[in-house]
Amino acid sequence: MKGTKMFVSVKFSPRHHRTYTYTFDGDQPLRPGDMVKVETNDGTKAVTVAAVDVKKPPFACKPIVSVMAEGEL
Repeated sequence: MKGTKMFVSVKFSPRHHRTYTYTFDGDQPLRPGDMVKVETNDGTKAVTVAAVDVKKPPFACKPIVSVMAEGEL
């Protein structure tokens, strides 16, 4: 069973201030600092969750591919 779809902002690098919004529809809630995998034009990337339950943007968002296990990189 899947959870409720939420919008999540992620950062590709801790040094950058810019965030990107993705959707998440999983069983376990995400928290800022969690590591997830997202699909980009350059393939799958590991990114850090910056904020959860963000406002739905006026554009379509890609889904988060998976939540990374602790120690997985």
